[in-house]
Amino acid sequence: MKGIKNDDQRRDMINAAASALYSAQITFLWETGKAAKGKFWSFEGPALMRTAVSIYLTLAELEKKGFLTLTVPQDLLAANNLAVFQTEQIKK
Repeated sequence: MKGIKNDDQRRDMINAAASALYSAQITFLWETGKAAKGKFWSFEGPALMRTAVSIYLTLAELEKKGFLTLTVPQDLLAANNLAVFQTEQIKK
């Protein structure tokens, strides 16, 4: 019984660490993209923002299954940002 509890705690710690890392990466890309809009390399801003959204949408599937807890900026979740992506699962 003690081994099961330790395994559950270990899994929770791994999930929390992965969640924090992915949330930080998504937020970094999103905020860097927002800051780059209208600057000299203005084409990079939207690309970074779209990258953040695509990572979020991909990992959101794991969040639905309880493997991750993603914390991202609210403006990333705006319908107009999410609407330009389509997720398809390829079945073998």
